[in-house]
Amino acid sequence: MFMAETLPFVSVIIVNFNGLHYLPACLEALTKQIYPGDRLEIIVSDNGSTDGSVEFISREYKNVRLLENRKNLGFALGNNVALEAARGDFLVLLNNDTAPEPGWLKSLVEVAVKYPDAGLVTGRTQLFYDQLTLTIQSENCGTLASGPLPSIHIFGIDHGLPGGTVQYLEGNWELRPQGRQSAVSRFHGRARIGVPVPRHDREYTIHFSLAADRMAEVPVAVKLFPDDITLDHWEISGAKPQNYSLTLLSGVRSRATPVIQNAGSLVFKNGAGRDRGTVVRDAIYFFEEDRGQFGSEEEVFAGCGANLLLRREMLREVGVFDPNFFMYYEDTDLSWRARLKGWKVFYAPQAIIRHIHCGTSQEWSPSFIFYTDRNRLAMLFKNGTWSSVTREWGGYGLRFLEGIFQLSRDLLRRGKTPHTPWAVSKIRSKVLFSLFCWLPRLVKERHFIQKTRSVSKAGIDRWLVPLSRS
Repeated sequence: MFMAETLPFVSVIIVNFNGLHYLPACLEALTKQIYPGDRLEIIVSDNGSTDGSVEFISREYKNVRLLENRKNLGFALGNNVALEAARGDFLVLLNNDTAPEPGWLKSLVEVAVKYPDAGLVTGRTQLFYDQLTLTIQSENCGTLASGPLPSIHIFGIDHGLPGGTVQYLEGNWELRPQGRQSAVSRFHGRARIGVPVPRHDREYTIHFSLAADRMAEVPVAVKLFPDDITLDHWEISGAKPQNYSLTLLSGVRSRATPVIQNAGSLVFKNGAGRDRGTVVRDAIYFFEEDRGQFGSEEEVFAGCGANLLLRREMLREVGVFDPNFFMYYEDTDLSWRARLKGWKVFYAPQAIIRHIHCGTSQEWSPSFIFYTDRNRLAMLFKNGTWSSVTREWGGYGLRFLEGIFQLSRDLLRRGKTPHTPWAVSKIRSKVLFSLFCWLPRLVKERHFIQKTRSVSKAGIDRWLVPLSRS
């Protein structure tokens, strides 16, 4: 613990682009930090917002230093502008779509002071809303009761919470992309769903759009319960989706639990990053309930830029974010470069923020896929071994050529090409062209990084996760 006058001066940096709807919660939470106000500055680096963000900050938060960038510089360069202007001994990055807990900043700083070789300290990021796990169970009903259990189709779950995440956790699910008049998913018999709940403990209602593999005159009985208490039961009639409402009374929220989004980052041998606290099943990401499994201070490979402390001394030696990344993987790239220089990355479990998942970007959109694919390969080229570069760059190019071959074959056979494979090939062509243009600079950067590194290949390899766990 530290006396207030001995606490280091800290700069909290928020990059904002048209995030007015998130800023009040974020900035208000910063006013409640248990950290001396005279040892703290808050900087918002605004990337040319047109939604009134600048006017709001200027009017409501006069203690915030506002940097007005003329255009959208992206996450990497938007932060670099603020890092250059900041006065702090420690520089802390925070997403605009977050709300930090009161002890967040102090916890980050305490871990950084405790470990002088920590170039970066990353905190515990939870989804903005807690999760209530519901069991939904269908039962045979009507004249076909002796037959097999029917399928229940879920066309949508409306919880009314912006940025809330529904998770299809357990059961005989068949998840499908949502299209016109198509179900999001369906299950047979019994399944578990995680639904977000409000931060308050008042009565609220969730709306389900459901249908069944039955004729309308032969309904299917369905009941919902969180543990041992049945909350509601319905009779689902026919294949046409109908709306069913579930009202949760005050007190039910106590059964909800926080959900982990990031507790530090893993990196696989192919350069792909993943949040600690996520699980992948059948190519679908799930967020773990936070039951204290990430409750210890420990070293991790990389930090998450939504909740990250940077030591100024580390930045002087390693450099800032690579501005060419624009967004995604810039935090992992910086962590990797810092590790190559002998710096460590630590995880501070009490530095908790609540985060709206993909509040400022859309996951699996074309731009998301482009930047994650391109930046992963660029990061690997700069920091990885030549064998990994050859394998991953060559594999990506081969997949592109295979896609072009299949599209050409479909065009010759059918006179048209499917939309999804065409869209994937288009993104891959953009990735390869961008990397080709970037390559001369990447070669120079790799040469410098590898020439000045102080950590051996074995020292890095022990952190990289085998692909069998991906």
